[in-house]
Amino acid sequence: MADIDLDEGLLTIRKTKFHKSRAIPIEPDVTRALAAYVDARRRYRHRTDPEAPLFVNEWHRSCSYGTVVATFLCIARRAGIRGAPGQQGPRLHDARHSFAVHRLLAWYRDGGDVQARLPLLATYMGHVCLVSTQVYLDITAELLHEAARRFHAPRLPDVGDAICQP
Repeated sequence: MADIDLDEGLLTIRKTKFHKSRAIPIEPDVTRALAAYVDARRRYRHRTDPEAPLFVNEWHRSCSYGTVVATFLCIARRAGIRGAPGQQGPRLHDARHSFAVHRLLAWYRDGGDVQARLPLLATYMGHVCLVSTQVYLDITAELLHEAARRFHAPRLPDVGDAICQP
């Protein structure tokens, strides 16, 4: 419970693959959803002390990674976006790919320096270097369009033969 700050809209990620921790901002709609979840936890008398796990099962225990993945697959199948076991479809980890691509797309659209911002994306995703982040940057039609738009040369004014005159 100490890892979520609903007032500031921050989520602390601890004990990652490389033993690093980081605080990441969360969108207001996610903050509202988490606040509703925390309220539901209180109604069901789950622990609320700082050391209590944020996401718990019906036995008041933290959810294992396997349970989270299985739940995601079940929901995806019920929603009709994933087929039967063994068939291709979205995976929980694909959310990281989607996040990275959407962030890059937003940076292209706001006209900012995308190259300068890539280290921010790597840090946000908990990567040590940009190479690790590149794995998540799937090429999409929208991303290609925005990138290509940046590289089109602006039309120069017609100055006639004046350029060639000594």
